Formats: sequence, structure tokens, C-alpha cells
Amino acid sequence: MYRKITLVMIGIIMVTVSSCAYRRDVPPEEEPDSRQQPTPSVEQPREDKLAKSEQEAVEENINGFEIEDDLRITEATDREEKNRISCLSQQQKIALLKNIGSKEMNTVLEQYEASLPEGLNDSIQYFEYDMDYDYFLITNEGGAEILENPVPDATVVARVENLDKVSLLQRLEGEVFEDSTIWYRVAFENGNEIKEGYLHSTEGTPRNFRFDRMQDAINELREQVAQGALHFISNYKYENGVPPQEGDAAVDEYGYRVYHSAPAYEQADTDSEFRYIPDGILVRILDETDELYHVNVPTFNGDFYVPKQYIDPEVTLSQLNHVIVVDRDQQNQASFELNENELNLVSYTLATTGIAGDFSFVTTLGSYKSIQKRERFEYLESGTQDIAGYAPFAIRFTGGAYIHGVPVAYEEQDGEQVDPGLIESLHTIGTFPRSNMCVRNFTSHAEFLYNWMDSVNGAVIVIE
Repeated sequence: MYRKITLVMIGIIMVTVSSCAYRRDVPPEEEPDSRQQPTPSVEQPREDKLAKSEQEAVEENINGFEIEDDLRITEATDREEKNRISCLSQQQKIALLKNIGSKEMNTVLEQYEASLPEGLNDSIQYFEYDMDYDYFLITNEGGAEILENPVPDATVVARVENLDKVSLLQRLEGEVFEDSTIWYRVAFENGNEIKEGYLHSTEGTPRNFRFDRMQDAINELREQVAQGALHFISNYKYENGVPPQEGDAAVDEYGYRVYHSAPAYEQADTDSEFRYIPDGILVRILDETDELYHVNVPTFNGDFYVPKQYIDPEVTLSQLNHVIVVDRDQQNQASFELNENELNLVSYTLATTGIAGDFSFVTTLGSYKSIQKRERFEYLESGTQDIAGYAPFAIRFTGGAYIHGVPVAYEEQDGEQVDPGLIESLHTIGTFPRSNMCVRNFTSHAEFLYNWMDSVNGAVIVIE
């Protein structure tokens, strides 16, 4: 039984940090031998490697911000649970839009009538957080007031807190406020009652599930697999050798980490220019030399040369059955099942990705193999080798990055660490990046994915 923690916030909003050019010193626990060429490790059967990595299921701190901060934000909301405001379901919003009219004072600029794109079927199997495809995220630290009309002094219909989410109906022009005339007509559920009103554009930001872009990304990968089996880079925790490094940067100019990566050379020469290619990323072997594979990297849209120890030629993605697509920009995700020429939407929900920080990294873009599943793994306190907690229902797709449920920090009782039990939700999920590379889900959704995902014939795609 989950310890269910439901939503709100006291006043924190963060500005996400762009990852592409972010460079900093390598944290001590992942510092490789500077400027060395990779040394092949003693080759082991893949089954032995996976068994060993299962036993060593302890990762660096998976939280970009301390999980206690997220819990405090969430607990502040929990006090007002019976008065909580939430998004409508997609069905509720469709019904509302059928009867919606434009008030005389409104000039409607856009009506939010998103639907699934042609070729994508509604086959939803997860229903815990049923919400519509277009929503408005409150980002005003002090919360906001939903008004009866799009004018600053209108009657207040309801109050929403920072990081709350409400359904989007229309974008329109109303009376000027803070040098802008843009307002949003929104709807929400309070108890069993559906209400609507207006929020000024300065109170938050519109978000949506970009199913069309997700569909495009999957179709591109489907076409790649149809052309022949794909392989993937394997260098989890340097298991296949330490890559070369230039300088003291922990990431390259594209945001890819030294740790868990392999060198991708521009020419068939280990003295040539290279970039990092991360663990788990999908590649196609084109040719080979004695020491290198010539590969095409769909994510990089180019060809490179990778030392052979970083690719197991016996393990491939030759059939694509399940795909999870994470939208880093919108902080949401969806899972899809492929059946011959069909594409079925199995679930969609909010998600939280990684942020660049002193001990954390962004969730990097690309197409990755679903490498392995762990019912739980433990993580360390930042800058130490002390175990701080664990993450449940995890799917690893690159390095130490997983899609997983809400992290659980161990509690200390009588000098011993005690598991306080699973936590279902955090109010910060689906808002802004807060983790360390990992993709944080509601725990029930992570469990659903854990049981559903075909890790042999599955992939994870991260889009922007």
C-alpha cells in the first residue's frame, strides 16, 4: 500500500539550466584517468555482467535537489487535500468544449482542442492520473487567483497554488495587466464540481502532451529497426573501459557525460577528434576494422568509429514492441505499444527530468535501448559513499539513469536505517527538472511500466 502524498507548494520555482554547454569539474566518484585511451576490460559473458550489475545496484544520488525539499512542498499541499484543484480528464474537457461560448469581451486567439494524431490509437491501460492533453502550470510563487472574467479586478472563482495544474480551454485577449493582454480560459475540478475561469499569462505557462512529436520520433526509430537490427553502446560504470578525456569537464558540449560513455571518433583513428557517445544509445554497425566498429548513430545523425569493447555484437534491438517517450521540454511522457503497422497509446502522465548542478546532470536527448529493469535500487548521498535511500520500479536506459517511482529516503531509528515505505506522488512531478539524469514518475505509473515494459524489445526516447 503506498503512502499517498498529494500535491502543493509553498513558494519555490526554479529556473531550469540549459545542459548543452554546461561544463564543470568531474565529481570525485567518477573521475577517470585523465587523457588515457580506454583499456579493454576482461571480457565476460553478458549474462554475468548483468548479474553483477544487479548485485551492485547502488547509484549516485538520483536527486538534483534534496528529496526532502520535494516532500516539504508536497506535504504543504496535503493539508488542503479536500479543497484541491485538479485538471479535468480529456473526456470531461471535450464535453465542456462542445458547449463553450465566447464572451463579448473576449477575442479568442486559440482554442485548445488537442486530440490524438492520425495513426495513434487510444489503448490506455493506466488511469490513476487521468488528465487532458493541454494544461496550464502555475509558476507564480505566491499562487494565483482564477477570475470570473479576463480583467484584473474581476470576481475570484478559486485560488490555485504554485505548481498546480489546470485544464486549458482558450487563449484570448482581455484587459491589459502587467503590459500584456493575453489571458487563458481554464477549467478545473474541485471535489465533484467542474468550474472555469481566467488566468493571466504571467501566472504560469501552457503545457501539452506533444503526441505528434512523440509519434514522429517512434516512427523514425521504427524505420531504423526495419532496416536491420540495432546495437547499443555499453559502458555502465566503466565496465568496458575508461574513455579518453580532454580537460576536466564532466560533460561535452552536447551535455553527454564522460562517465558511462564511449569515445565516438570522427575517423578510423583513435588519435582523431571524438565526442562522447553515452551508454545505451542505439547505433547501427556499418563495418569494422581490427579494433573499431564503424557505426551510424541515428541520434547524432552521423557516422563514427567506436572501439569494439563498447558494443556487444550479440545483443541487438531487432524488434520494437514497446517505447517510452520522455518530453524534456514539457516535463511529461507517454508509453506506446507497436503492433505490426499500428501504434497504440498505453499511458501518458507527468514526469520530472534531470537538472545540471554540482552533483547532477540533465537527462540527455536521444534514442536508447531499454537495458534492464530493477524492482528497486539504492542511491548514495551526494559527495559520499553513504546510502541515502532507494528508487522503486526502475527501468535503466543509459548509464545510471532510470525511469522510476518517487525516491524514498531512509529514516534513522535507533542508529539503523529504516525503510518508511513507498511514496506515491510529489507535487513537483511534471513541473521543472529536479532529478539527476533520471526520469521521475508517480510510483504507481513506474510500477505499471515496470510490469509492462518489454526490456528485450523496448526503447526509451528523450525528446526536446
